[in-house]
Amino acid sequence: MYRLIGILLAGVLCGAARGETLAPVEIVRRCDDLLRGEESYCKLTMTITRPSWSRTVVMEAWTQGTENSFIRVLSPPKEQGVTFLKKGREAWQYAPAIDRVIKIPPSMMLQSWLGSDFSNDDVVRADSLVVDYDHAIVSEPEEDGVAYWIIAATPKSAAPVVWGRVELKIRKEDFIPVRVGYYDEDGTLVKYYETADYAEVEGRKLALQAIMHDQTRPGNRTEIRYDSLTFRPDLRPDTFTVQNLRR
Repeated sequence: MYRLIGILLAGVLCGAARGETLAPVEIVRRCDDLLRGEESYCKLTMTITRPSWSRTVVMEAWTQGTENSFIRVLSPPKEQGVTFLKKGREAWQYAPAIDRVIKIPPSMMLQSWLGSDFSNDDVVRADSLVVDYDHAIVSEPEEDGVAYWIIAATPKSAAPVVWGRVELKIRKEDFIPVRVGYYDEDGTLVKYYETADYAEVEGRKLALQAIMHDQTRPGNRTEIRYDSLTFRPDLRPDTFTVQNLRR
């Protein structure tokens, strides 16, 4: 989830200078680093869709760079008060129904996050695409007057990752990733997300919508959309603490 919030915010007025040649790892790093040092507060609506039903989760989130994030579920009533804290690559969740704070262990990384098509791994490893993978430009297509990089990311030999390859389609003008696909070790596409509805908020270009599709379960998708957003939040000193999970 935090990785997705970062992707939604990734177009922060940082296009490549005309004629500048960038290594593929630098392109991915710019995509990732645009938020470092930034703070934000937003309200988000997450709609989980299945072939026979759908449900909506409304939440608010505070972020600080790529290291810290704090998420609180506002609705539906059954999940109201569930909170989630990420610090670096560690994460905790508070479940008010059992009044318990749970540290998410490595064995739970691939489990669904709040029943969505995002996993705990998506939440915790926000910087993984930069540090855990090698990168190569596959092609540089132009579609409807918009130029893109297609970059393949393959895991380093000792990297603790679950994907055999990640493929990114990134807009050259502003480094917004418009599509990211996740492949298993056999080269089969497992899931992918696409961003949409690009706009400027407080002078920053970003995507207001992202949708994750699960290729292994036809008809399964999760959409996340901004309801409100500011880059000038009033952060409390204890926002990103385990103690704040119960408040």
